[in-house]
Amino acid sequence: MNSDGERKIIRPTVHALARTSIIRGGGMDEGVPFIDDYITIKEKVVDYLTSYSGITPEDLDPQTAHQRGHNLVPLKIAYKKIWILLNLGCKFLGHGLKQDFRVINIHVPKSQVIDTSDIFFIKERLRKLSLQFLAHTLLKEDIQQETHDSIEDARTALRLYRKYQEFQEAGILETMLQEIYFKGVASGFKPPSKGGQNVPRTDTPPVDGPTTPIRKAIGVGPASSVGSPPTWTPGRGSNLR
Repeated sequence: MNSDGERKIIRPTVHALARTSIIRGGGMDEGVPFIDDYITIKEKVVDYLTSYSGITPEDLDPQTAHQRGHNLVPLKIAYKKIWILLNLGCKFLGHGLKQDFRVINIHVPKSQVIDTSDIFFIKERLRKLSLQFLAHTLLKEDIQQETHDSIEDARTALRLYRKYQEFQEAGILETMLQEIYFKGVASGFKPPSKGGQNVPRTDTPPVDGPTTPIRKAIGVGPASSVGSPPTWTPGRGSNLR
């Protein structure tokens, strides 16, 4: 009840998946998207959080999404595509993937995750670096200037991983990490932004842990052994049901 004596129903904030973008991580088509789905949402959306999600009402509206060339699919279809890649043993590379997996409600083994927010991190510094800052510092690129685009973020994370591999092979990874943090302290960990305005990126609030069943090893053979990948039945809380 507010100060005017009116009763209002207050509901907890619920975050929903709006777009899934996956690019190829190697080969001739490295960096080319092979999944870029927008998710149909039946419930009323209160806030699209466009400043950090890059999603607008027109992106999810069936009447305008197709005009923009968007592939609009139900959540179940988008989830199944990711589930298949997980089941095939694909590795997922990105920045801040823990939050993404939480919203998707899927469990991905650590062995299948490469997170640039983790590999460019010094525990003693107690601060993880943003994708925007890393892109400016290591790639000399300014991303997320007006809004966020998931394909741009994915390509940037892949290029950062290539830099990480270069540093490792050259034996200068620790030195470079220290230099990156040194530059971060000097700049407040923020790259120069367009028009002097920084685009805010809000962390996904904590939600209940994923309910996707964890795959159990079958036999003693390696994951890359010849044959069909193991399959299993989705759990009760899975989006596949």
